[in-house]
Amino acid sequence: MLSSPLQFRLWLVQLALLALLADAFPIWSLAIYAMLLLAKLPQLFAPHPQSLRPAWSLALSNVMAVTIVASLLLFNLSGGLLHLMIHFLLLAAILRLLAFRLNDLADFRQLNWVHYFLIACCFILNQSLVMALFIFALLLLQLSCHYLGFAAGNSKLPLKSVFKLTLLFVPLWLALFLLFPRLPPLWQLPVSQVATTGLGNELNPGSIEQLVESDELAFRVEFNDAKPQPADLYWRARIYDQFDGRSWRMSERSEPGRFEKQSLQSQIISYRLIAEPHQQRHLFSLGIPLQVPSELRVNTAGLLTTRQPLSQRSSYSLTSSLLPIPLAAELSKKPPVADASTPLQPHKISAQLAPYLALPDGNPKTRALATELAQQAGTPQELVQSISTYLQQGYRYTLTPPPLSGQQIDQFLFETQAGFCSHYASATSFLLRAAGVPSRIVGGYLGGEWRDDGRYLQVRQRDAHAWVEYLQGGQWLRFDPTLMVEPDRINSSLDQLLSAAELLRLQGSWAHRMAWSKRLLQQLEDLDYSWSRWVLGFDDDRQQDLMTVLKDWIEQLQQLDWRFWLSIVLTILTSPLLWLTFKHWQLRRRQPIPMWLQQQLLPFGSKAPQLTMQQFLQQLLTLYPAAKDAVLAVDESYQRFIFSEDTTALPLLKRQTKQLVKTLQKQTKSHVTG
Repeated sequence: MLSSPLQFRLWLVQLALLALLADAFPIWSLAIYAMLLLAKLPQLFAPHPQSLRPAWSLALSNVMAVTIVASLLLFNLSGGLLHLMIHFLLLAAILRLLAFRLNDLADFRQLNWVHYFLIACCFILNQSLVMALFIFALLLLQLSCHYLGFAAGNSKLPLKSVFKLTLLFVPLWLALFLLFPRLPPLWQLPVSQVATTGLGNELNPGSIEQLVESDELAFRVEFNDAKPQPADLYWRARIYDQFDGRSWRMSERSEPGRFEKQSLQSQIISYRLIAEPHQQRHLFSLGIPLQVPSELRVNTAGLLTTRQPLSQRSSYSLTSSLLPIPLAAELSKKPPVADASTPLQPHKISAQLAPYLALPDGNPKTRALATELAQQAGTPQELVQSISTYLQQGYRYTLTPPPLSGQQIDQFLFETQAGFCSHYASATSFLLRAAGVPSRIVGGYLGGEWRDDGRYLQVRQRDAHAWVEYLQGGQWLRFDPTLMVEPDRINSSLDQLLSAAELLRLQGSWAHRMAWSKRLLQQLEDLDYSWSRWVLGFDDDRQQDLMTVLKDWIEQLQQLDWRFWLSIVLTILTSPLLWLTFKHWQLRRRQPIPMWLQQQLLPFGSKAPQLTMQQFLQQLLTLYPAAKDAVLAVDESYQRFIFSEDTTALPLLKRQTKQLVKTLQKQTKSHVTG
């Protein structure tokens, strides 16, 4: 038996908040908060009145608050300011509930509004459709707590009034959502700099392999025109151009790019991208982004970035050119560079390209191979063709390559000869640089899965990929060495290319292994995409489109005949009168309870005007002694409703009256038959 229904509901709200905000908590703080909630349970289920006292004293709550806050500041600073604020808010709510006093309305007011703010914070961490449904259910639970906190004791929730308020609220909310100017999120605060998923700041053998084991969404795309060819679905995200012998890292080149649109008018593609949060600044795009939203920027390498780390699901409309990246954008403020159509002679390469040729000492076998291949090639493209031919001789594509150590490039090319995309991209870029060709590794995603009859493209983490860009003719040309080893990679998913043993690592949870649950999850993902597209993706551009449509519609209405407008005005003027007439008719239909009760029982006896309802019921008791219990029950409920003003007795009175009518009808029939 619950000692306090209000406190139990508040406890359920906090338990749900802890589950929904779990992504903001490390394991140790999550465990502490869960134990604090468990400490409230003995009070909630205690049978004695003293259980209504606070579980903890205010002094003990303050000591716990200081201890936990100090621990968070010492051990969770890397989590980011936003996550730290969520910690503090939920901690304050839990400790307030532990020291909650039912007779103190100030306690409830404080706890009430903190709960509402935390419910809003749930949308910061996850904005999927399923999460929105859970948050909406939690909001309803919190609203019931709000009602219990201020309503009189033993009162029931007025569902009819709630329904009427909802009917008034929903149109207002819809109008504000569609027409009110879009405001930036209130939570654009520093967040964790640690990526939750996606491509990191460095690339080494094994990093992509670990990423493709994840079945999480990376982003989804809807194209405005025809679907691109599979060979065009190379989603660029990162440039790795610094090699230390083991890992490729990103440089700090982040100047805004300047691309000449006049020379990029061919192979234009427009699309809308919905990206999942990954706590990093990079985004995903095809080719060269030409038209991007104002909150995004394009750097000299043609990469798309955000001003703040991507901490929430976001939607962007982009226009890209599928032509190669021009080198001129990176050298716009530097001296001109010699044409790189024959860059196999390093002395002809300007100093600005030196970072794309830098290599650490070591890997002598690979250097010798690069020299041998360069002697047979006159241009970078011919060298790439020679590397392609070389990689088609005995190399194997696998998700579980042997580990590398020491001279890793030599070991891969001449010993293990088995690897994933990061292995082939790393070895190829090393060969190109050793031969005097500027090169770099591009990290991103390849392909994706067409969903909903090809309406949109869904790209998961397992579609992560790495390839090479090399310099020729003043342009960065794409070369994917993985396709030399596994040509079907561009048209097939990993599920179709890997061995049975490797597939076990990609099957995910049990829900993804069963056919019926997999189909259900796919349907939910399609619904979630529609939610993201129409609700989360309703930005300034779409609002402007809506306003344009409304403006055109109003202009068309202005051209209508005057008789149409006269009918509209008359309808508006007569609507209040019609509404009042309808309400008056409703009031006339609603009979007072004494009159209603008399009308129900008149077929079984005659009531003189001077008789009260109690006297009339006594008369029925004399006429039908076998219905004594039913008559007395109606009499008792009637008196409770009329004289004690007990509104809870009205539903009982109506049920008892219907039962009495049935009883009297049976007795009347049996009397006539006898």
